[in-house]
Formats: sequence, structure tokens, C-alpha cells
Amino acid sequence: MSRPTTPNASETRAIIDLLARSRQLKLTKRAGWVQRDVKRPESVAEHSFRVALMALLAAPQSDERVDADRCVRMALVHDLAECVVGDITPNDGVSDEDKHAMEAKAMGELCALAGDKAGADVEALWREYEAGETAEARLVKDMDKLEMILQAQEYESEGDAGVNGNLEEFFASTRGRFKTATGERWSAEIEARRPSTTTKTTSD
Repeated sequence: MSRPTTPNASETRAIIDLLARSRQLKLTKRAGWVQRDVKRPESVAEHSFRVALMALLAAPQSDERVDADRCVRMALVHDLAECVVGDITPNDGVSDEDKHAMEAKAMGELCALAGDKAGADVEALWREYEAGETAEARLVKDMDKLEMILQAQEYESEGDAGVNGNLEEFFASTRGRFKTATGERWSAEIEARRPSTTTKTTSD
């Protein structure tokens, strides 16, 4: 069995360049919360961390066979493009096609920084997530939605739900859109934990 090749100095510099750019995710607040006047909005990096943790915990519960390691790695990079383009929301008037094109261009630039091997691996994970066709991508996409509504539930419970006092629209945007049984189960549990005074259906 051959021993792994030790990265040379230029490869090390390339990876550190990418890591330096990724710092922007720690500084970028999740735009949906900012737009709803949440006082303590999480950063994109905070969101990505918990999506990765959720993917790790969800993989063993999946009804499909999934590679837990790949799920975690995919979750860690799924929003990496936002360190270049920012957190684009449906309220920003950018079409899904334009958003994808902007993020694909950003990922190409970012992954070029990391060198041929590391950059190609990261970009492949991102493209797999975006396509949403593999079992791993479907699970991570569900975890992405679930992390959002879990955070919304927490803001509601903490009394930091913006000017309306609730974040119902975030829950409504996910209902009926989960692609995995795990997503449906976890969503029901999260919604059950919302404050009793919160509107829980779009018909209320």
C-alpha cells in the first residue's frame, strides 16, 4: 500500500488561501433573520456547522443507505459560495437560475484557490448537493431546511422572532417539501416544540 503524498508548499498555501476566504461565512449573518429583524441572527458558518452535525446524526436513521462521512462533508461546504456572493434569499428578487449561476461561478473561483485535488473534491460535493439527486444530497438538503426551522423555533421560544413575534413563514416554506422520512419526522418534532401562542398553520 502506497503512502499518501505529502503536500508541497504551494498546495499548503492554496488550502490556507481557501480557508482564509471561508472566514467570511463567520461574518455573514443569515439574511432571512436579518430581514425579519431578529436581534441576534446566526452566521452562515453557525448554520453550516449545525447542518453538518444534523447530517451526522441523521445518517444512521436514514431509510436509504447513505455515506455519513460524505453527508457531513457535503453539509460543511453546501453554503461555501456565500462567502463570495452573500446569503441570497427569495426576497432579493434573484431567480433560482441566476442564483445557481452566481454560486457556481463563485465555487469555481474558490475551489481554484485550493488546488487541483482539494478544490475538485469540494466543488464535486457542492455540485452533488445542488443537483439533489443522490441519497446523500437529499438528506443534507432536508437537514438544511430542518436547521432553519429549528433555529426559527428557538428564536420564537427566546422571544427574538422579529416584529411579528413569530417566524411562521419559514415553517410554511418547508411543509410538504421534505424528501426523506427522517426529514418529515424531525420536522414534526420541531414544530411540536414551538411556543403554544405561535401560529402553526397558514390557515390560522
